[in-house]
Amino acid sequence: MTTRRGLLAAALGGAVAAGCASSGGLRSGAYTNVGTFNITLPREWSDITFMLANRPRNLRMLSIDGPLLNRLYLASLMPGESLLRPRDRDTPRPTFRTDMSDSELVEFVVDCVAVEYQSPAASALRPQTFAGQPGVRFDVSAQTAEGLNISGTSLVARANDRLHMLLFLAPSEHYYGAMLPEIETIFAGATPATA
Repeated sequence: MTTRRGLLAAALGGAVAAGCASSGGLRSGAYTNVGTFNITLPREWSDITFMLANRPRNLRMLSIDGPLLNRLYLASLMPGESLLRPRDRDTPRPTFRTDMSDSELVEFVVDCVAVEYQSPAASALRPQTFAGQPGVRFDVSAQTAEGLNISGTSLVARANDRLHMLLFLAPSEHYYGAMLPEIETIFAGATPATA
């Protein structure tokens, strides 16, 4: 029985690894996803959106080293949509509303981060233009269930009854700081991609 479980675990692990390796590899350069954004990737990333269950149509998740080590969300949410859905059906789902103030938009992002991380908080709120609209840029901090510190940065702006959002999350030690210059470049050049 133990051998059978070991073989099953190995087979499942291999399938997961194959799925990650075959996820949508994105070469460096221009990346367009209709419904989200046009961005310029300084190096190769992977589109790992398939890992998000019940996601809104206008949401993408990209990573270089896998979602535990770095993830970049590109979202253009419509009213009533959320970045992530709680695993527990009884937990209220944070949803975007068009009448949200800038501080409520920041709280919305923090509530979405709370779906997967513990003790999320926003800091260093500052104005920044995003996709030609006045937006809010802020830093994010959180922890994994195991206690690993996570750092992040987000940029949000409303336009045409949509919430345009970029959110980058990575472990505070090494990954966040090492990738921040690249993320700054991506954030600075992001423009909405429409049909």
